[in-house]
Amino acid sequence: MNENAVKKMFLLLTIMALAVFAPAATTGGELIQPAVDREAAESAFFAAYDHFLQNRLWDALDSLSDAISRNVYFVDVYFMRSLTQRRLGLYSDATDSMSQYMEVRRDDYRARIILDVMKHERDMIKSSLAADGEPSALSFSSHTVNSLMSLPVSDPLSLRGAAGLGKISSSGDNIFVCDTLGGRVWIFGGGRRASVALERPAAAVPVSRDIVFVFLENGSVYKMTLDSSLTATLGEEPSLEINIADAVCVDSTFFAVADRSGGYLRFLEFPAVKETLKWRPPDGEEGGGKLFEPVAVAAYGPLLAVADRSGGKVYVLDAYTLNPLDSFDVERPRDVEWGPLGELYALSERGVLYSRYPVGAVSADVKTVADGMSEAWSMTWAEDSLLSTTVSARTWWKGETRPGRREIFGALRLSDPRIETSGGADILTLRGTVSSPFQKFIRNKAPTTQVIWRGEVRPSRITSVRAGFDDDARFYAPAGGALPGGERVTQAGSVSDVMRDIAGLSRAGENIPRVIVADSRISMPDGDAESFLAFLLQQGVRLDVMAVARPASVLMNRVSRMTFGKTYYTEEINRVPRNGSVEWALSVPLPPDVTTYGYPSDTTLSLFSNIDMIRFSDWVPIWPSLAGQGAAD
Repeated sequence: MNENAVKKMFLLLTIMALAVFAPAATTGGELIQPAVDREAAESAFFAAYDHFLQNRLWDALDSLSDAISRNVYFVDVYFMRSLTQRRLGLYSDATDSMSQYMEVRRDDYRARIILDVMKHERDMIKSSLAADGEPSALSFSSHTVNSLMSLPVSDPLSLRGAAGLGKISSSGDNIFVCDTLGGRVWIFGGGRRASVALERPAAAVPVSRDIVFVFLENGSVYKMTLDSSLTATLGEEPSLEINIADAVCVDSTFFAVADRSGGYLRFLEFPAVKETLKWRPPDGEEGGGKLFEPVAVAAYGPLLAVADRSGGKVYVLDAYTLNPLDSFDVERPRDVEWGPLGELYALSERGVLYSRYPVGAVSADVKTVADGMSEAWSMTWAEDSLLSTTVSARTWWKGETRPGRREIFGALRLSDPRIETSGGADILTLRGTVSSPFQKFIRNKAPTTQVIWRGEVRPSRITSVRAGFDDDARFYAPAGGALPGGERVTQAGSVSDVMRDIAGLSRAGENIPRVIVADSRISMPDGDAESFLAFLLQQGVRLDVMAVARPASVLMNRVSRMTFGKTYYTEEINRVPRNGSVEWALSVPLPPDVTTYGYPSDTTLSLFSNIDMIRFSDWVPIWPSLAGQGAAD
């Protein structure tokens, strides 16, 4: 930093140090001023600023606490603390800190805008966790199997199709298609295709990314293990000797199986493959008095949905007690599936897709989502889309998520400010890490953006610069220990324990993990879910759930699915989970005469960006003399 910049920075710090924030103490009527160490306070403040830009947020909070302890008049510490707490998802603390700042700086309109936006962001996060929230709209498009799965036109599945479809399912980016009459399980993933010959496969049930249990129509069961090239290894399990239409994993210890001919939903203990319970509607409650014909079953944590084709009903059960929680009429339902927020979809044989949202909602009317899916037979939720296909698997429909009619929260974290010179002009560039439940949707969209700096709207441009994957996961369980593959598991009984561990990692200089894998037995009280989800979204972290010995709660499922989280029904994980990321580059031409002094609020760059109904915003104080220097390409 040159001498002139140092002088200007000293002026900035002098101005900040003169702010009066706390009243002085008195003893016997004598005014006693608190001890002030301005130099140490300023040093701590700028250490916090460096930590903030490096996303060392707990270190930033520590330094800010140090700064205020050395100079209680240093009101701007509360402004920076509020921005830091927001990035940690601590919205209550963030709004409190900004309110404290505004007790002194009452006319700071930037702080008022930031406070109002933070309150709005918190409301959006709260509504997304509520059972009465509005699910995302689905926009459907039709595809051929070769266009959707990137198959050559000459591929046998493209030319002839499946002989007679059973169920389709998904795990991560892998799609499993059971051709029951054709005696084959088709596997699609990562632009590759593979198949396994099995006699009359009815349903493929993923228990992790690479382990799938295949249930045959005659009751036989196979454990299929996939490698990275989709090559499958099969192991035969004990036969069930029942007629299977569909199956789903509830947790690591048992499956729910739809026994179509026997007229029961059966619960099978694993690995012993032993029936423990069975369920059918109470006498007289079957649809129209007809025999119970379960043709499909789906799980959302402890909730089970069962489609009764003959009775024309869909039932929702508590997986623990088997008590019916809900039921509604659907003419000849063929398949059921849960959406990310707990919305329940039912597909009828007439090609009509219905939804009901969700159990416990004040308004849970059955709505028609799509019509005209002629011969649609099965469906599955894959990443951010609902896929359905015909009995031949040649025609597919893809229902992609879209923001609803209300504004949706999308986090954008700005960092790494740099000044680059191009054509004699200074260009400020920042890296923006994007976190949103609509990542795939926003990758192909150009955001509308407004940047405000030093009281002026500045020209700006955002470009998508990177969409990739990061392999960085950390596992948590109540007992700690290690997984069969050797992955270390950190002990945590609640999400508060998880956050304390991540804070410790960050203070030790490690990055925040890109994937958190939490045992379903870790508690998530309602009061912690909001701040935990806000942290995950702000930091772009995915929450995966390991349903060990019990299904995850509805709330944990919802938090996980909002971050595109996966659910594993086994501790056997062959590959470390990885998380996708999207990054933008923000370029802002700077005015010719840039001064470096002023309150942090004066120098704060404000970014407001929108894609459709998704709202992004962030704030970062920018002092050009402290930004990295470089030459533009």
